[in-house]
Amino acid sequence: MRRFLRKWHRDLGYFITGILLIYAVSGIALNHRKDWNPDYSVVSESIQFEKGEWKTYSSDEIGQLLQQFEAAPVYKKHFNSDEGVVKVFVENGMVIFDPTGGQAKLELLLKRPVFYHINKLHMAATLKAWVWVSDVLAAILIFVALSGLFILKGQNGLTGRGLWLTLLGILLPLFFIVFYIS
Repeated sequence: MRRFLRKWHRDLGYFITGILLIYAVSGIALNHRKDWNPDYSVVSESIQFEKGEWKTYSSDEIGQLLQQFEAAPVYKKHFNSDEGVVKVFVENGMVIFDPTGGQAKLELLLKRPVFYHINKLHMAATLKAWVWVSDVLAAILIFVALSGLFILKGQNGLTGRGLWLTLLGILLPLFFIVFYIS
């Protein structure tokens, strides 16, 4: 029986290594959502120009304004407000254009490379097929955890230090449940 457990424990462990690394990196990023946004970054850019009169602006005039930004925003549409500013909607953001103040400010919300995608996988917020992959991963993890309990025997196995380490692994989350979540 131990030979069977060792073989499957080893092979399934190799199989899930890549997925577990992705989940681990994503998990660290998601754990620190209060410190930073792991999915998006904000790009801000301002340009200054000579102050002018407020008027109704055409899409061509707005396009010329957008060309002055280094981030090269892609125009969608704009709105001439009564407050003397023009709100320009661009792909992934907005530009607030104040002709009387001589300033335009761009803000873009961009997906973080790699993190955006692995976080979506981690939260199973993608295709239903990934939910099944996640469920299979969870089942394999259960098998690997349980089979690992019985691979070794003696003082390093479940009847020795393995028992104490397993109990510690159970008590740690219970501690946080009882004292921090209740």
